[in-house]
Amino acid sequence: MIEPSVIDAEGLEAFLRSYPPFSSAPDGVVSAAARAARVRRYDRGALVLDAFTRANDEVWVVVEGRMDVWNDAERFTDAPDEVLGPGGLFGFSSMLMGVAIGPRAVAATDGTEVARIPRDLVAPVFTSAAGAEFLATQIARKTAGRHRTPVEVPLHERLQQAESVEELRTLTAQTSLLLSELLHDGLASSRVIAEYSGIIDTIVRRAIVLVLTGHPDLSVDEFTWLSLGSNGRREAVPSSDVDAAVAFDDAVPPARIDRYLAAFGEIDDLLTSLGLSVDAHGATPTRRAFARTNQEWRAAAEQWLATPERDQGAIMTSLLVDARPIHGDPGLPEVSRVFGELRTHPGTMRLLLHESLAKRARRRSVRDLLNVRREVFDVKEHALLPIVNLARWSALSVGSSVLSTTERLEAAGGTAILPEPQARALVEVFQVLQRLRLRYQLRELSQGRPPTDVIRLESLSPINRSIIMRAAHEVAVAQRRMDNVSTYAEPDSWTAPER
Repeated sequence: MIEPSVIDAEGLEAFLRSYPPFSSAPDGVVSAAARAARVRRYDRGALVLDAFTRANDEVWVVVEGRMDVWNDAERFTDAPDEVLGPGGLFGFSSMLMGVAIGPRAVAATDGTEVARIPRDLVAPVFTSAAGAEFLATQIARKTAGRHRTPVEVPLHERLQQAESVEELRTLTAQTSLLLSELLHDGLASSRVIAEYSGIIDTIVRRAIVLVLTGHPDLSVDEFTWLSLGSNGRREAVPSSDVDAAVAFDDAVPPARIDRYLAAFGEIDDLLTSLGLSVDAHGATPTRRAFARTNQEWRAAAEQWLATPERDQGAIMTSLLVDARPIHGDPGLPEVSRVFGELRTHPGTMRLLLHESLAKRARRRSVRDLLNVRREVFDVKEHALLPIVNLARWSALSVGSSVLSTTERLEAAGGTAILPEPQARALVEVFQVLQRLRLRYQLRELSQGRPPTDVIRLESLSPINRSIIMRAAHEVAVAQRRMDNVSTYAEPDSWTAPER
């Protein structure tokens, strides 16, 4: 859905002056650009620009929310090349050159607001010295990004084109080697993990096609496949489960859905045979609770909001707010729109907070330190999951629809319940733990052992053991603060600015 913006020309002019290259442009140029701009709001998943199809004659500026941007026409099914926030520009290369060279841009959050400025009025911005410097910096950054990670491109392409289960299995087996090479080449662990999540998306999409090819009575166009959990947040590592749900078009009858469920079971079996972890008793579309029509999802979500204590409402809500469409119509799932109303249900928010704090960070005693040879630490259960839960709830409390844990913490940072220093500390702790976790699992795989989240502390350096201690401490401090604020303060004050 496209909605008109509430920002006026004067407000847009002030906004543009805060970001390069407009911040260095002459006043008259910025004023004219702001007056001529068209500003619109988009729902999450909406296609905003496809400059690979035809040349773009405007420059686009993110005013509010976030925009997923792909600069490679062959990589639309992978993780975006860029995620742009307020002040981010896209479409300028196609505009300046007059050819269809991309990018493709999709709204990453509900209410993403974008300003479109015509070529004639924005061109002078790029002809100034500051504008030329801006273009040079953007080109250099994008080129460096492409050169830094060329090794994963052939694997992605071959996975997308796998013609048989055997070929898909052979290619999937190369994933751990690819991750090791990316780390060795100096790519940040957070980026490697995002790339791995993109690979999982590609594998799942190909599995869907290969299985449904054997079911000519079923169509790949009648449903949207939603990635949940860590892969939904683009935070998957080799030990992660492939959690998923499906939203069917409302026209699909119950009898036909039953046939789909059987086919989804074949997809689960295929993914398991590829070495991916699928929990048959967890979040999988083979279970009717995770395979509903669009309207059924909306009705269920509204019920969970009203009575979260019934039918595992709090748990299902936590799962579905991490949902990310990876196959089918990204605008189909209504469930995500319903959860945008969570802040208006203080009772539900309080219960969700209780559920979020149920997983406690494990702090180690002096005796633990003296017995590291007999000690193990579940890095997911005792440190990462508490951060994930805390970040999810915090983002919901401020009305943010971002998915990644670090973005959620950043969105909620500076509130009474999550002060800015704590948010920054948790972001750092999460990134460090994810890096440690990934490297540990890749080492396990290289030694012929299955990846696990249970780390033997004797295998870690003293520095890494101290990192785990600090992580548990930071999470415990944040959890205690949330406990105290939620106990002694009214819900309306939770998201007020910190004092």
